[in-house]
Amino acid sequence: MCDVIDRPRLWFVILPVLAVCVAGCGYRFARYQGLDGEARRICVVTLQNDSQEAGVELLATEALRHEILTRGGLELISDPQAANYTLRGRVARVLTRSRSFTGVARAREYEVTLRLELQIDAASGSSVETQSETFEAGEIYFASADVAVLRKNRREALRYLSGLLASRAHDSLDRKLLRVEP
Repeated sequence: MCDVIDRPRLWFVILPVLAVCVAGCGYRFARYQGLDGEARRICVVTLQNDSQEAGVELLATEALRHEILTRGGLELISDPQAANYTLRGRVARVLTRSRSFTGVARAREYEVTLRLELQIDAASGSSVETQSETFEAGEIYFASADVAVLRKNRREALRYLSGLLASRAHDSLDRKLLRVEP
Protein backbone atom coordinates (compact mmCIF):
# COMPACT_ATOMS: atom_id res chain seq x y z
CA MET A 1 0.00 0.00 0.00
CA CYS A 2 2.85 2.34 0.79
CA ASP A 3 4.35 1.66 -2.70
CA VAL A 4 1.24 2.96 -4.44
CA ILE A 5 1.35 6.26 -2.53
CA ASP A 6 5.08 6.85 -3.24
CA ARG A 7 4.93 6.29 -7.01
CA PRO A 8 2.89 9.43 -7.81
CA ARG A 9 5.20 11.48 -5.60
CA LEU A 10 8.19 10.04 -7.43
CA TRP A 11 6.75 11.25 -10.76
CA PHE A 12 6.44 14.78 -9.35
CA VAL A 13 10.18 14.68 -8.75
CA ILE A 14 11.24 12.91 -11.96
CA LEU A 15 9.19 14.93 -14.46
CA PRO A 16 10.60 18.37 -13.54
CA VAL A 17 14.14 16.97 -13.56
CA LEU A 18 13.58 15.48 -17.03
CA ALA A 19 12.07 18.75 -18.27
CA VAL A 20 15.11 20.72 -17.08
CA CYS A 21 17.52 18.22 -18.67
CA VAL A 22 15.75 18.28 -22.02
CA ALA A 23 15.44 22.08 -22.04
CA GLY A 24 19.12 22.52 -21.21
CA CYS A 25 20.53 20.16 -23.84
CA GLY A 26 20.56 22.76 -26.64
CA TYR A 27 17.96 21.18 -28.91
CA ARG A 28 15.21 23.40 -30.20
CA PHE A 29 12.88 23.64 -33.15
CA ALA A 30 13.96 25.67 -36.17
CA ARG A 31 11.79 28.70 -36.77
CA TYR A 32 11.37 29.46 -40.45
CA GLN A 33 10.57 33.07 -41.24
CA GLY A 34 9.50 34.99 -44.27
CA LEU A 35 8.68 32.21 -46.74
CA ASP A 36 5.22 30.84 -47.35
CA GLY A 37 4.57 27.28 -48.51
CA GLU A 38 4.74 28.19 -52.21
CA ALA A 39 8.22 29.69 -51.95
CA ARG A 40 9.79 26.60 -50.38
CA ARG A 41 10.01 24.38 -53.45
CA ILE A 42 13.54 23.30 -54.36
CA CYS A 43 14.97 21.08 -57.08
CA VAL A 44 18.35 19.39 -56.63
CA VAL A 45 19.97 18.78 -60.01
CA THR A 46 22.43 15.88 -60.19
CA LEU A 47 25.90 17.27 -59.56
CA GLN A 48 28.63 17.23 -62.20
CA ASN A 49 31.66 15.07 -61.50
CA ASP A 50 34.92 16.88 -62.20
CA SER A 51 36.94 14.39 -60.15
CA GLN A 52 38.51 11.06 -61.04
CA GLU A 53 36.17 9.17 -58.66
CA ALA A 54 33.38 7.40 -60.53
CA GLY A 55 29.91 7.73 -59.00
CA VAL A 56 30.79 10.21 -56.26
CA GLU A 57 28.43 12.79 -57.78
CA LEU A 58 25.54 10.36 -57.23
CA LEU A 59 26.52 9.88 -53.58
CA ALA A 60 26.66 13.64 -53.01
CA THR A 61 23.39 14.34 -54.85
CA GLU A 62 21.61 11.58 -52.93
CA ALA A 63 22.92 12.99 -49.65
CA LEU A 64 21.71 16.51 -50.53
CA ARG A 65 18.24 15.25 -51.45
CA HIS A 66 18.06 13.09 -48.32
CA GLU A 67 19.02 16.05 -46.12
CA ILE A 68 16.31 18.25 -47.66
CA LEU A 69 13.68 15.52 -47.25
CA THR A 70 14.72 14.78 -43.67
CA ARG A 71 14.71 18.33 -42.33
CA GLY A 72 11.41 19.36 -43.86
CA GLY A 73 11.97 23.13 -44.21
CA LEU A 74 11.95 22.86 -48.00
CA GLU A 75 9.79 20.83 -50.38
CA LEU A 76 11.89 18.72 -52.77
CA ILE A 77 10.52 18.58 -56.31
CA SER A 78 11.98 17.12 -59.50
CA ASP A 79 11.09 19.86 -62.01
CA PRO A 80 13.54 22.80 -62.05
CA GLN A 81 11.02 24.95 -63.97
CA ALA A 82 8.44 24.68 -61.16
CA ALA A 83 10.94 25.20 -58.34
CA ASN A 84 11.53 28.44 -56.52
CA TYR A 85 15.13 27.38 -55.90
CA THR A 86 17.44 25.15 -57.91
CA LEU A 87 20.50 23.64 -56.26
CA ARG A 88 23.23 22.61 -58.68
CA GLY A 89 26.97 22.28 -58.63
CA ARG A 90 29.87 19.94 -59.01
CA VAL A 91 32.16 17.58 -57.20
CA ALA A 92 35.30 19.63 -57.65
CA ARG A 93 37.83 17.30 -56.10
CA VAL A 94 38.36 13.96 -54.42
CA LEU A 95 41.88 13.82 -53.03
CA THR A 96 43.39 10.73 -51.40
CA ARG A 97 46.66 10.56 -49.52
CA SER A 98 48.24 8.13 -47.09
CA ARG A 99 48.28 9.19 -43.44
CA SER A 100 50.29 6.59 -41.50
CA PHE A 101 52.69 3.81 -42.43
CA THR A 102 53.87 0.47 -41.09
CA GLY A 103 57.56 -0.30 -40.52
CA VAL A 104 57.95 -1.47 -44.11
CA ALA A 105 56.46 1.68 -45.68
CA ARG A 106 52.97 0.27 -46.29
CA ALA A 107 50.04 2.57 -45.65
CA ARG A 108 47.86 1.82 -42.62
CA GLU A 109 45.45 4.67 -43.10
CA TYR A 110 44.36 6.92 -45.93
CA GLU A 111 42.63 10.27 -45.85
CA VAL A 112 40.10 11.20 -48.52
CA THR A 113 39.01 14.81 -49.00
CA LEU A 114 35.82 15.76 -50.81
CA ARG A 115 35.11 19.25 -52.16
CA LEU A 116 31.69 20.33 -53.40
CA GLU A 117 31.03 23.62 -55.17
CA LEU A 118 27.32 24.36 -54.99
CA GLN A 119 25.17 27.19 -56.25
CA ILE A 120 21.58 28.02 -55.52
CA ASP A 121 19.52 29.76 -58.17
CA ALA A 122 16.52 31.62 -56.81
CA ALA A 123 13.83 32.30 -59.38
CA SER A 124 12.03 35.49 -58.40
CA GLY A 125 9.72 36.51 -61.21
CA SER A 126 11.80 36.81 -64.38
CA SER A 127 15.20 37.34 -62.74
CA VAL A 128 17.43 34.70 -61.21
CA GLU A 129 19.72 35.37 -58.27
CA THR A 130 22.69 33.04 -57.83
CA GLN A 131 24.67 32.33 -54.67
CA SER A 132 27.71 30.02 -54.68
CA GLU A 133 29.51 28.29 -51.84
CA THR A 134 32.26 25.70 -51.47
CA PHE A 135 32.16 22.89 -48.91
CA GLU A 136 35.13 20.65 -48.12
CA ALA A 137 35.88 17.97 -45.53
CA GLY A 138 38.17 14.99 -45.05
CA GLU A 139 37.86 11.56 -43.47
CA ILE A 140 40.39 8.90 -42.52
CA TYR A 141 39.81 5.25 -43.43
CA PHE A 142 41.79 2.06 -42.84
CA ALA A 143 43.96 0.45 -45.48
CA SER A 144 43.67 -3.26 -46.16
CA ALA A 145 45.57 -5.87 -48.11
CA ASP A 146 42.20 -7.05 -49.44
CA VAL A 147 41.28 -4.79 -52.37
CA ALA A 148 37.53 -5.28 -51.84
CA VAL A 149 37.80 -4.18 -48.20
CA LEU A 150 39.93 -1.17 -49.16
CA ARG A 151 37.33 -0.10 -51.76
CA LYS A 152 34.50 -0.57 -49.28
CA ASN A 153 36.30 1.51 -46.64
CA ARG A 154 36.93 4.28 -49.16
CA ARG A 155 33.33 4.21 -50.38
CA GLU A 156 32.00 4.42 -46.81
CA ALA A 157 34.32 7.37 -46.10
CA LEU A 158 32.98 9.13 -49.22
CA ARG A 159 29.39 8.33 -48.18
CA TYR A 160 30.04 9.81 -44.74
CA LEU A 161 31.63 12.94 -46.25
CA SER A 162 28.71 13.37 -48.65
CA GLY A 163 26.28 13.32 -45.73
CA LEU A 164 28.42 15.71 -43.69
CA LEU A 165 28.74 18.21 -46.54
CA ALA A 166 25.02 17.91 -47.34
CA SER A 167 24.25 18.79 -43.74
CA ARG A 168 26.53 21.83 -43.93
CA ALA A 169 24.97 22.87 -47.24
CA HIS A 170 21.48 22.62 -45.75
CA ASP A 171 22.58 24.70 -42.75
CA SER A 172 23.71 27.34 -45.23
CA LEU A 173 20.36 27.13 -47.04
CA ASP A 174 18.58 27.52 -43.71
CA ARG A 175 20.51 30.71 -42.96
CA LYS A 176 20.37 32.25 -46.45
CA LEU A 177 16.99 31.23 -47.80
CA LEU A 178 14.79 30.34 -44.88
CA ARG A 179 16.29 32.84 -42.42
CA VAL A 180 16.37 30.34 -39.57
CA GLU A 181 17.11 32.00 -36.25
CA PRO A 182 20.38 30.75 -34.72
